[in-house]
Amino acid sequence: MRQTLTATLDHRAGCTVLTLVGEIDHDTRPLLDGLLDGLPARLPQAGGPLRVDLRGVPFMDSAGLHFLVELRRRQTVGGGAAPVLLGVQEQPAGVLRLIGLDGLLGVAA
Repeated sequence: MRQTLTATLDHRAGCTVLTLVGEIDHDTRPLLDGLLDGLPARLPQAGGPLRVDLRGVPFMDSAGLHFLVELRRRQTVGGGAAPVLLGVQEQPAGVLRLIGLDGLLGVAA
């Protein structure tokens, strides 16, 4: 049985944390697109750093890469900081390294 992707947005200790759980692939692209469309209105007015918690994401394909690139673009267009990825598992980390996104996005343990 295939796991579906869930997303939660929390405000903690001066930052916003977007937590994703499940596989990020073509099937979850509509959810990711919806997140991109709704996220700016849900972020704090003062901005604050955005953290993307990927501890619960065992697999990511090009849909996830597109999401992260677009999220970075939207966060940095007005001079904001690029999102920082937290808890990236082995397969998604390999994909990020393969195309060089790990250098554009902060990746924390």
